Amino acid sequence: MHRIDVQDEIDDRPQPRARRLRRTGAMRLIVPCLAAMLCLGAAGRFAGGEPTARDPISGIAVATMADANARPFVPSAAITVRAALPVAASAPRYRLDDPDALDPTRIEPARIDPATGRREDALSQGRFDASEAPYLRITLADGPAPPASLFVTIARRAADGQGLAVVRTGERGTIATKFGPVETLEATLSGPVTRICTGFSNAAQAGLAPLTPRFDGWLCAPLSQPPEPRAIACALDKIVLNGQASPDLEAAYRAFEDRRVKGCASAVADAPRREPAAETGSISKRPLRHNQAKVRQNTQAKQ
Repeated sequence: MHRIDVQDEIDDRPQPRARRLRRTGAMRLIVPCLAAMLCLGAAGRFAGGEPTARDPISGIAVATMADANARPFVPSAAITVRAALPVAASAPRYRLDDPDALDPTRIEPARIDPATGRREDALSQGRFDASEAPYLRITLADGPAPPASLFVTIARRAADGQGLAVVRTGERGTIATKFGPVETLEATLSGPVTRICTGFSNAAQAGLAPLTPRFDGWLCAPLSQPPEPRAIACALDKIVLNGQASPDLEAAYRAFEDRRVKGCASAVADAPRREPAAETGSISKRPLRHNQAKVRQNTQAKQ
């Protein structure tokens, strides 16, 4: 029993060597930590290579005259504001000279790209889902345009706001119009219904007369039949100015009228010009001639 007590006393005595080893190990951990903290504090006091002034009491960084003369903060991204366009610039520039058409012409508001100045006017006649009647859609553009094939152009136009898709293509061709040669491509468009149409464009044609508009679109014949090339040429011959044009453009269109395809309906010599603002996104109204055309059609059907 006495031996056990002596052993306990020996164990309870401090061991200087072990204590020095623990102290040395702790110092090895503390010194690197202090060095890292000093480095971080020094880095925080420098901005752009210059020491940042701090309040001697609080230790908080304060602004200096050099900071006041520095370049102001500019955000990396800013909201692009679309430039305002006058009403006359966006008013319809074209219309279809077709007074006896059973379906009125719809003139959509002009689309103008403020970055490039490219303008697009869209005209349509009929409805795509009315397969028993023809459907015509034309987009006329003024300004530079990236080169694209006729198939790509038709596919993009069909999907852009029309909800249509090109499911099949057929024969290619070229027709003569008052604007010059026009490329054609038979295309089957699918949407609410599926119709066989013919797409057209003069965007890839070279050697056109000055001020000739670049246009593209398609014509769908009734009862899922492809339209005749002559029907496409006559449809394009109906494009006339709506009064929103420069004198040079009006002179160019007078020359276009002299090159109309023979056998197509002649232009109305003294057709009154309607107010363009009244037709923006609306339907042209010709009630008298519209009724007369229906009477003629019914009379021919009875015979």
